[in-house]
Amino acid sequence: MSDPQQDARPARIERSAAAAWPAGRTETAAGWLLRHTPGVARRRSNSALPPAPDRHPEDGLDAVEAFYRAAGLPVTVQVSPAEQHSALDAALAARGYRREAPTLVLTASTTDVITATPQTIRDRRAMSATPGSAAAGPSPAPTTAAGSASSAAQPSVDVVVHPAASADWLAAHQELNGPEDTSAVAELVLARVPSPAAFVLVRVDGRDAAIGMFVADGERAGVFCMATRKEYRRRGLALTVLGAGARWAAARDCRSLYLQVEEGTVAARELYSRVGFAHSHRYHYRVR
Repeated sequence: MSDPQQDARPARIERSAAAAWPAGRTETAAGWLLRHTPGVARRRSNSALPPAPDRHPEDGLDAVEAFYRAAGLPVTVQVSPAEQHSALDAALAARGYRREAPTLVLTASTTDVITATPQTIRDRRAMSATPGSAAAGPSPAPTTAAGSASSAAQPSVDVVVHPAASADWLAAHQELNGPEDTSAVAELVLARVPSPAAFVLVRVDGRDAAIGMFVADGERAGVFCMATRKEYRRRGLALTVLGAGARWAAARDCRSLYLQVEEGTVAARELYSRVGFAHSHRYHYRVR
């Protein structure tokens, strides 16, 4: 027999992820979460998340299709957790929906990620964008990952943890992720990410080099927007971002982390595996 708590965990993660990446407009119909963000082309911003399989989500497909047709959008369903929605997936396939973007959801103990990642070279807490707020604490002296004083020959690495999507973090996000719909994402999604959140920015010799976003929800925190400038890849900067985010999450009593990674991104999957992330569930989209 399956464990009901184990079965429910992937669905809770998906609901946390939906809240962490807010849609411009949401509705519920027959247990479905319907999301639409005008101006943003990304699937997660414009897709329907189904209810539990015992609620027979396939019976609500007419309402889902009506919502997206009224918005002038392709009907996009996030079949998640895929392992629990075989009946829904078959119903969508029978209606002519094509399968896209198979994605893995990985989870890790926050403690394991902290253990597997280096101490940041400098963890300087940024002041909140709200006038009059105080910094989270004094800046420690620069140290190497091993904890020794940095030498003049080493690059200067700064790790800044912002409590909101600050102008400099958004500028780095724009530069590291490309133009596409990044400006719209910044305005319509990232500026509305719920607190508590951490926007981690790593600079090398004053240049934006890597970013990540962490959003806490009870005992878990989601990891989003991981990106590293091409010329700085394979230098451990993604580990620095993960380490800073995991320490931030631990301070807020988040016992676990989750993230989403497309199946084809082998290098990213290997990186996450190194620091303790393991398979939780998978999902894909059905689009018509």
